Amino acid sequence: MASRSRLSHHLTRMQQRGLVTREKCPDDARGAIVVLTPAGRGAIDAATPDHVTAVRRHFIDLLTPAEVEALGAFTHRVVDHLAPGRTPRPRRGPEV
Repeated sequence: MASRSRLSHHLTRMQQRGLVTREKCPDDARGAIVVLTPAGRGAIDAATPDHVTAVRRHFIDLLTPAEVEALGAFTHRVVDHLAPGRTPRPRRGPEV
């Protein structure tokens, strides 16, 4: 939901840090394709353990096993809905 200008500035900062590069878009002269560099991949890999720990501590660990199961069902339904050519999974349990 960020403006194009804000996104462009953010990408410029990431490019200056060597995390991404911009390539010309073959279909749109005004656009660019943003490519993750090896340094960018390394930054993601370095952040992953702390991120996963924080998500678990501040979200997953707060849920009951039934809530985790429900969350899984919800997310599968959304992913199925968004995936082109896939048939949505049937709902489980009573209709709401």
